[in-house]
Amino acid sequence: MLEGIYFQFPKLGFLLFFFLACETLCPLRSNALYFPNTAHFGESGVKPLWWMWLSKWGMISLFIVALMSPVKDKEIMYHGGGGYDILLILEPAMIDRNVIAQVEQFIDKRPNDGIGLWVPGASGVSIPLTYEHDVLKSILAQIPSGHDEAFIRPPVSRFFNASQERAKWVIVISRDSQKSLASFPEGIETSYSPEGNLSLWFESIHRNHPALIPQQEHRYVDYFYIYPLFFGFMAMLSYLYGRNQKGLK
Repeated sequence: MLEGIYFQFPKLGFLLFFFLACETLCPLRSNALYFPNTAHFGESGVKPLWWMWLSKWGMISLFIVALMSPVKDKEIMYHGGGGYDILLILEPAMIDRNVIAQVEQFIDKRPNDGIGLWVPGASGVSIPLTYEHDVLKSILAQIPSGHDEAFIRPPVSRFFNASQERAKWVIVISRDSQKSLASFPEGIETSYSPEGNLSLWFESIHRNHPALIPQQEHRYVDYFYIYPLFFGFMAMLSYLYGRNQKGLK
């Protein structure tokens, strides 16, 4: 949980030694009070409690830790535009172990592209564009094979509505891809599976459509000072409550 956390201002830790020195060398001084009944002096009721000592030093230590600003690095890849939004259209009759394996290998080669999936048919599968490729492959592996004569018009506009800047690309995997030629609007590149080797075809379309490579890496930090600040505040309330209960000023 604490792995990778470091302090932005570690030198402020010397403040703890300042308080320790002050505790030893600068004792609290107050005017002497005299009471006629001295038997009450030394009773256990006026001695500070151990939890008050812990509260005081916990408060001081946690406030110093908050000042030192604990942070954790967070790196975010910046793509700088480009890349593809890909819609995979898979005919149910084409679904078998070999085809699924080829599709999964293709997805693995496009880690920075948004990929959606549409399987036409009465019990079709529709997955919007996502970057969670592991989830997509998990769903893909569970789709049963079937047969559907009607290759109905795919809802392409629904998949690409949220994507304006990236190139749009439809990949059709079907036994008779040409029957869907009129199903796609203009301006969207479409690749149709051949009758032959799917493996070589996937390699060729991947090679002809270079995968996006992140151009920059930005470094950000997550701040965690709020946690020691909160617990230090609670320790301070505990310490003030104890002093009030003991009648200390």
